[in-house]
Amino acid sequence: MQTNEIIAQIIGVVLIVLTLWSPQAKSRAGMLMVILLANLLSCAQFYFVDAKAGFFGLVVTTVRSFVYWFYANKTQKAPVFMFVAFVVLQICATVIGWENWISALTLALILNTYGQWQTNENILRFCLLVNAVVLGIYCLYTHAYTGAINKCLQVISTALALYRFRNALLSRKDIVTYE
Repeated sequence: MQTNEIIAQIIGVVLIVLTLWSPQAKSRAGMLMVILLANLLSCAQFYFVDAKAGFFGLVVTTVRSFVYWFYANKTQKAPVFMFVAFVVLQICATVIGWENWISALTLALILNTYGQWQTNENILRFCLLVNAVVLGIYCLYTHAYTGAINKCLQVISTALALYRFRNALLSRKDIVTYE
């Protein structure tokens, strides 16, 4: 194993702790802060394993998490144009970092763009769950093994959080829908 891969695996261990912690946060702002820190470390991990699509995608994701966290602290929802802009940027990041078909899996980061844009924590948790499955496959392919372990643990932690907060999901009326 090369030095860069060893560094990536060490970063992955720290990511495991952050990933297990984020879905358990009770507030949206709390979840977004932990996600922001995890995204920064994920950028570094993908950089060290030379996973270009993952790296560029997580750069966009990190900026997005910061912007959404900023709005959450002001108890506001980010405007629709911000959501659209981050979806477009996420697609561009995947295209720029394209290496082969596996790069398309980084488009799953768009799910988190939607989840973080919503005001309902359980929608964010559900998007984190689906995203974790897809990015776990990407991590295995790019040799970010601790990232893959991280994503498996994120699936378990997020599923537990969805179960734990299931009554909150059923009682919320603030889900954005368009008719």
